[in-house]
Amino acid sequence: MKSGLFRALGLIVVGCGVLLLSNLAMAAKPADRSAMLFPYYEVSEVLGSAVNHHYREDTVALLQGLQQLDDSTAKYCKGGLSLSALKKRYSEAYLAWLELSAVVIGPLLENNTVRQIDFRPLREKLLERAINKQPKGEQAMALVGSPAKGFPAFEYLMVQPGFKPGSAECEYAHEVVKDIQRTVGGLQWKELPENMQLYFNQMVGAVHNLSWERMEKPLLKNKDSQTETGASEWPFSALDLSKKAWVAQWRGIQHLLVLSSAMVPQANRHVVPLEAYLRGLGQIELADTLVKHSNAANTALQANDVAKPATIEQSAKALKVLKGFMEQDVAKGLKVSIQFSSSDGD
Repeated sequence: MKSGLFRALGLIVVGCGVLLLSNLAMAAKPADRSAMLFPYYEVSEVLGSAVNHHYREDTVALLQGLQQLDDSTAKYCKGGLSLSALKKRYSEAYLAWLELSAVVIGPLLENNTVRQIDFRPLREKLLERAINKQPKGEQAMALVGSPAKGFPAFEYLMVQPGFKPGSAECEYAHEVVKDIQRTVGGLQWKELPENMQLYFNQMVGAVHNLSWERMEKPLLKNKDSQTETGASEWPFSALDLSKKAWVAQWRGIQHLLVLSSAMVPQANRHVVPLEAYLRGLGQIELADTLVKHSNAANTALQANDVAKPATIEQSAKALKVLKGFMEQDVAKGLKVSIQFSSSDGD
């Protein structure tokens, strides 16, 4: 009697396990786009969906992160918070910024926001001068040059020995956060001009920026300046954010590039990514190939390891393939020309 009961329970457990694995396999399987019917999307619907369901939402998330960073900085400067907790708050806010600013469009482009709050490289002498002056408030901070404020200034100050509660460095860092908040809070997301060429070029430029500026350029620099210890320097390595930063920036591109779920997007409720726009135009082969290259880039990025430069080289190559396909094939399919974008590097 008992043995039969245990045998039955065993079969149930096995059956549940098989069912669970089956469901996981189905969840991991990419959506079959051939079974999905895509409508024709107007350019205004594509751009409007990006504003309403990507940029506005990401801006709100960033402002929430900046408010938390503001509160945390005030606490740290008064001795009520650990430096590690402050670094964590900063990391969260900066990753949110990278996702928002991955593809620069609308007020981000018009206001030159990236230059205002994420100017790199930082000018240390200008920063020292600003700390000595201790500017307070919007008007005073407006006189401080971009190379001495924004995210890079806060990031630099946090890892300096003199960054302690009650210090001049700490007080200035708090003003920097408030200045960033004002800049991001001033972003007015309105209806974008119906300009697919500009939007597409900014997206291509974003892929280039991630591939070249964030990965390939530091990769080459590391190869040229190898030390006896073999030490390498990667963007944001001081805060252990290198891979997270790459992934956040890619996420900001990917959301506008390909479908994120097995669902036909409605422009009034979801982002209409470039893939869906192509499918609505009947450019099925282009859309399929775009997904293929995007998936390859995503897989490579998830495998990045700063201790293994070959993995980063692979990611840069995958992104370059994606960029080349967009420039040569997708641009023809959309009947747009390739121009310089605000994200193009040297």
